Amino acid sequence: MIIHLVIAFLRERRSRTLLTILATAAAVSMVIWVTSSYEALHKTYDEYANLALGRYELAIAPISGEPTDFVPSEAIAPLRNDPAVKAVDPMWAGRIPVLELNDLPLPSDQPARGGSGSGSHSPLPSLLFIATEAPEPPFEMAEGNWIVADDSNEETPSIVVRADVANQRGISIDDHLTLELPHPNQAGETSIVVRVDGMVNAPTLPGAGGVGIPVLSPSSGEAFISIPLAERITGEPFQISLLGVKVDPHADITQFRFRWAPRLSDHAVPLQFQQAFEIEEALDQASAAQNVRMQSYAATGVAMLVAMLVIYCSLSMGVTERIRQYAILRAVVLTRGQVGLLILIEGLVLGGTGLVAGVALGWSLLKVAESLFGDLLYHGVAVGTSSFALATIAAIGGAMLASLVPAYQATRVKPIDAMTSGMGFQHMVSRTQAGNMCHDQIPPFMIPTVIIGLVLLAVGPLIAFVIPPSEDRIGLAMAASFACITIGFVVLTPSIVVFVDRLLGPLLAHVFDVEPKLLASQVTSNIWRSVGASVSMAFGLGLFVGIQVWGFTMLESFVPGDWTPDAMVLMKPGLPPDQVSSITELSDVDASRCLPLVVEQPRLVDDIMGSADRPSVIRQDNVIIVGIDPAGAFAGERPLLELEWVAGTPEEAVKRMQQGHACVVPDHFLVESGLKLGETIAVDPPRNAGETVEYTIVGAVKLPGWHWQTKLTGLRPRTHRAAALVFADYDSVAADFDLRVASHVWFSYQGDSADVEAIESSITGFIQANQVSETDSDEVSAKVVSIESIRDRLLGGAKRWLWMISVLPLVTLLIACIGVLNVIVASVQVRRWEFGVLRSIGFTSSELARAILVEGLMIALVAGVLSVGFGILTGWCGAELAQYVSFFGGLHPPLVIPWLPIVGGVILVGLLGILTAAWPALAIRRARPMSLLQSGGDFV
Repeated sequence: MIIHLVIAFLRERRSRTLLTILATAAAVSMVIWVTSSYEALHKTYDEYANLALGRYELAIAPISGEPTDFVPSEAIAPLRNDPAVKAVDPMWAGRIPVLELNDLPLPSDQPARGGSGSGSHSPLPSLLFIATEAPEPPFEMAEGNWIVADDSNEETPSIVVRADVANQRGISIDDHLTLELPHPNQAGETSIVVRVDGMVNAPTLPGAGGVGIPVLSPSSGEAFISIPLAERITGEPFQISLLGVKVDPHADITQFRFRWAPRLSDHAVPLQFQQAFEIEEALDQASAAQNVRMQSYAATGVAMLVAMLVIYCSLSMGVTERIRQYAILRAVVLTRGQVGLLILIEGLVLGGTGLVAGVALGWSLLKVAESLFGDLLYHGVAVGTSSFALATIAAIGGAMLASLVPAYQATRVKPIDAMTSGMGFQHMVSRTQAGNMCHDQIPPFMIPTVIIGLVLLAVGPLIAFVIPPSEDRIGLAMAASFACITIGFVVLTPSIVVFVDRLLGPLLAHVFDVEPKLLASQVTSNIWRSVGASVSMAFGLGLFVGIQVWGFTMLESFVPGDWTPDAMVLMKPGLPPDQVSSITELSDVDASRCLPLVVEQPRLVDDIMGSADRPSVIRQDNVIIVGIDPAGAFAGERPLLELEWVAGTPEEAVKRMQQGHACVVPDHFLVESGLKLGETIAVDPPRNAGETVEYTIVGAVKLPGWHWQTKLTGLRPRTHRAAALVFADYDSVAADFDLRVASHVWFSYQGDSADVEAIESSITGFIQANQVSETDSDEVSAKVVSIESIRDRLLGGAKRWLWMISVLPLVTLLIACIGVLNVIVASVQVRRWEFGVLRSIGFTSSELARAILVEGLMIALVAGVLSVGFGILTGWCGAELAQYVSFFGGLHPPLVIPWLPIVGGVILVGLLGILTAAWPALAIRRARPMSLLQSGGDFV
């Protein structure tokens, strides 16, 4: 009986049912899309990362990742002497063109492979070859034999091809490939014929090159050859691109890495470890898989809220419309529990139908994505278990939560209510009077809700700024902060509805030429309907504003500030400091603000930053030390570095630095390390391992943006991360770290702009003129990096990334509009008799339609107020709490509010509010007074 009643009620309001299912399905499809996309990427990356190193636990490669940098041979012996190391296999990686695939040498009893016909076949693309002396293959052999260690004297050397490459190129065992030599070798050969002697099952990641994944591992090789054969092909001595390191299974890899990392970075070409999780991290960063994972959980929560609000509005309107029906059912046959079960089943039917439709829609979108990006997602995409589970949580969980309040309201209906009028003329008049009253006095709920809401809103900033939590409790603190802020704004929503109505109602009534009392009666007196619709729209825009505020606030610490000069020139091999005066004579260079630098990146003797516990962008085991003239950098009316001093004074700092071995550090360095002025930091010079150098801290300054400044100007010569940018006097740094020439020059332009190419050309000439001989350096160059180019590159990339993750909230906003449309349609349907009466007493159809449009606009404006407040507060608190957990935290930037996207979002919500109300407004405009009056006959 209850099932029949549910079906009857849903069929009674077909348009409302369809809109509710459509909104729920859209929310579910969003969850399916995001979570399934992440699952496909993660499955691909996780499998590849776990297998990429083969039988090795670690790999060692140059930090730079440049193909011209190689692992020094002297790095091998110390590693092999370590008791924890079982094997160290050097490898060379390089591309070799394949001219043709020959089948002439094949035995007569074996058919030709590689193409149709006999003789030579069409040329093959070049292959990435890896040369190694390893006695065992890094991966399991599919068939055939591993390469022979020394086959250089054989007439036809053997190679091993990766199995998937062989399948794609039509290569089989005993096939012969002709390899092109880059230049004739000593024997006068221009090509070499090799035999495929085996195939290896190495993992592959199709599409890796297309997404820019800079990871070199044993699995990168498409074919494997011996070292002598590589020397024969290249005509050059063997050079090491990569070291495969097999570690004792009983050894602690973390301790092993921490012990060897300083020694690896001390080589002339700094080296670093690669491990499976680092390869996966590189893959994640390359195509934002980690962001997709975060969005998958966020999408589930947002979809659940959207589904809950949409279904709640539908059920709540249904309860309001069917009060007499529920009362009659109570009087005739149903108990309270059965009435509540009726509402619950109705909500579950809506949620379940939306789930099925959403899964189908999401699956269709995934198949389209698979057809477009199949080369990257080579495992395919599908609705996995976790995707379906999250979608079910969003739809069914949202439906159950949405059913609670309407079910409770329905159970409170008494049989006697069947005898009362639900929507009569007196009810309309009383509602109009109530709306007018709201303009004359403060509603009784406003004062307590405002007090409670403000108290809840204060919890977030209190946790973030006044009593910051410890790192082990940061998750609980963030959950409590955001939950209190969310609940606080929900509690404040009725008061905001009244505020917007009183402040903007008369203005909008004048603009749209609507009777103000009519507008008040439709918005304020239906305040809870307005609250539900406004909150529905506010979720998407609130998340959008929060992401923008959080992102630009976090970004503020990485944008180079006004303290830095206009440009820096990176010189190879460098200039003696006394020759920098020639640069000051250039017309585009300000001679009074131009200083040479020497730079080194030593490791801290003690891990005072706690990098071993939890590394972050500033919690590293090394610092960048810049040697510079203290007086020119800090003293005078217009020093080169116009810094904000947090501790110490520039005068005292310059005096101490001129005495030697004193330094100025960023303010965050003192906070994270716990050091104070007068204390020392000890570092280990890379070129003189074992010797300790100490510098006394004489000042602390704010250095916003030093990270990107050092990243793009070559100020990180050893490794890609550093804890701080430290300034010391030129002579101490040059002597302590054996730096004979200045590698950089920091300067300002003479005017507003400069000819950068002319500056580079002139400085290159100065470097060449100061070279003692042509063998001083293989490369002579000067590269000018302007501060504006650094800012433009950083802001451009950051804005693209922020807009990418803002897509989800904007999609949520569009989905919520379907729910708001449902609410307005239901509201107009309930008030059809009222509109008929208003038409009968003189109101025009155009005026009623405009009133509905204004109603949609005011709901959108309330949503805009909620969104801006919620987004700014959560973004501000989120950026502060992220300092304790984010890898890019620890810098505590000031609040930044990007008004342009925020205002654009509010305008978008306003337009969507008007568009959402357009359909119901048009329906009322076209309806005749008699048909409107007849729709209310049952209630009179």
